[in-house]
Amino acid sequence: MIDDVLRSMAEKISAAAPPKWRRAELRGFATSGGGSGHSGLTYEPGAGDGDVDLHAELSAVHALAAPTGDHLTVELVVEAKGRFEGVVSESLERAPGGGFLYVLDRHALPAEPAAFQQGPAEATPAGDPREAVALLGAYLRERDRILGRDTYAPPPALPEARRAELAMGLPDDLSALYAHIDGDGGEGLLDRHPWFGLELLVNQSRPENRWWAAGRAWRHHLLSPLITSTGPRLAVRRASDHPGWIPFATSAGGDFLAVDLAPGPGGRPGQVIRLGTHHDDGPVYVADSVTALLRRHVAALRAGAYRIEHGELWIDVEQPAEEPRTLTITGPDAATMRGMRPGIERLTVLNAPLADFRPLRGTPTLWQLTVENVPGADLAPLRETPVELLDLAMDTINLWPLAGHAALRLLTLRTGDPVDLGPLLSCPRLYGLDLSQAAVADLGVLAELKNLLYLRLRRAQWEELWERSGHPAGLAAAGLADEPRRERAWWWSVDRSYHAPEPSLRTAVKWAADLAGRSADVRTFTGRFTRGGSASR
Repeated sequence: MIDDVLRSMAEKISAAAPPKWRRAELRGFATSGGGSGHSGLTYEPGAGDGDVDLHAELSAVHALAAPTGDHLTVELVVEAKGRFEGVVSESLERAPGGGFLYVLDRHALPAEPAAFQQGPAEATPAGDPREAVALLGAYLRERDRILGRDTYAPPPALPEARRAELAMGLPDDLSALYAHIDGDGGEGLLDRHPWFGLELLVNQSRPENRWWAAGRAWRHHLLSPLITSTGPRLAVRRASDHPGWIPFATSAGGDFLAVDLAPGPGGRPGQVIRLGTHHDDGPVYVADSVTALLRRHVAALRAGAYRIEHGELWIDVEQPAEEPRTLTITGPDAATMRGMRPGIERLTVLNAPLADFRPLRGTPTLWQLTVENVPGADLAPLRETPVELLDLAMDTINLWPLAGHAALRLLTLRTGDPVDLGPLLSCPRLYGLDLSQAAVADLGVLAELKNLLYLRLRRAQWEELWERSGHPAGLAAAGLADEPRRERAWWWSVDRSYHAPEPSLRTAVKWAADLAGRSADVRTFTGRFTRGGSASR
């Protein structure tokens, strides 16, 4: 039945096509939650993007394909002469940045940096239960004064036995607040964030209800492979989610305020963080405690830092100051790493005749480094940095100074001279390699990288690897990179002269079959459709 739905899609795409079109391509998807969309519906020759409502059809394909995961790729090529070709898969999809991604094991994701972090050096919570209760009273009184009414009555606290059962493990200051009120009944006391009652807090913290963390997948990981930090250095563990993060308030946009019971080495138990829909790069540090959060609310009201819109109180709560954590160094400044400071997390060094990486030694949070067009740079000092993501684009790359690097996790190489991969065998955390823009002395070394989960190559490199050493064991995801584009002149003058940029969809389907063998999860459909609208012209 899927081919019938694809035929219907082809007819709708054809009917909406511009004059003199020859070919259309849809890159669509559908999800188990009833969502669908596409990253492009294009007509050729260059008539721009099309606008056709295909939600019903994409959802129908999802229902018929019955994928075991959340995301289903639906791609369709439609020819004006009445032919279509479709590809349906939950493992093959377009990769971030171009090319294709094939997921061999969607459950095998790289360990997050939090797995390698220590606990807090200061285990004493910063919050104070008595101060928190006093601040809550002061806040409610200031709020009523500003709004000119005294009608808000917070939900009463739960019976003591039930409250003690539910509040077990919460920070003392938050637990003390629940002894007086059971959340705010949806009022939005915490800067318009409704504050959960205890029953809802416990329910929201269950693993099955932490929906903001359920969608983690390879496509998300490769789009944002670095988990960053905010607030005091290393205060929050670098994870997409953690069972020790207990949401206690929410926003209309799908974010949460949470108390952190498992802080990083520079944090305090009970600190407040923000997590959820808009924080794919990691949680955001808010305050060292619920007490401090309330203190800011009271200070803002007393200082007049608020406004009233449609009867709603908007409080300009002071946020901790943050210095930029990304730095780009170019030209002569690279000789001394001018501008580098301990809080930098992402560093780019570009177009420099000389770069001295010695000032980077011991930098506590330098997790991502890109080096481009820096001839002869000595990489040895990088062994004494916590760099996890390293992108090197140089004429010649010598990896031996990086042998045994303890933190390196994802490496991208771009070079014309063959590079020796042997030193990578001694990097214990290395899970990913992108060699698609590199010449490699011996691809067979990849078979010896036992912890390798992700590999991105061009088609010819994949074929060379398979010929030399077979398929690397343990790969969870593989990338098929774009080939350099070739010029084409007047391709639209003859039907058969069209050459899709490589890798084309057909090339990707063949590659996936070679990669995964009989277990390949790719279904192809071809057929004809009734031409209509512009297709008949």
